[in-house]
Amino acid sequence: MVISAPGKMFLVTCLLFAMCVALFFTVVTMKKNERMLQWENFMRRGQSRLTESGATNHWYFVVRDLDKIKAISEVRNIERATRLEQTATGFVVQGLDYEIVFDRVSAPPSEPEDYALSLVKRRLYRWDAKPRNYDDKG
Repeated sequence: MVISAPGKMFLVTCLLFAMCVALFFTVVTMKKNERMLQWENFMRRGQSRLTESGATNHWYFVVRDLDKIKAISEVRNIERATRLEQTATGFVVQGLDYEIVFDRVSAPPSEPEDYALSLVKRRLYRWDAKPRNYDDKG
């Protein structure tokens, strides 16, 4: 059986389309697995209240209050690009577009120190800000 030139072009086009679809699903699967691994590592960081050396694990409090943080803010992707900064009153979690403040709560001497969520601040982008002369008329 002889395949004509238009038939060959059709087969090549179908083959390229199938390869593109396979490549797309491969990339999506890899991204999903990468995101899942990042999330599992983030949750594992906050698994215990104290580290092996006996120091306070601040990530424990972030993971513990994760539902509160999500409920009162629009913070997404909390597990990436974060760093902890200890302050005199507690600690601050800083990300690319948010800041979460935890304050130290007094605890009995026999208990490990405790922290409470006090502020979640999302970065205000230019498109979120309303002009100063904004009124109900627009």
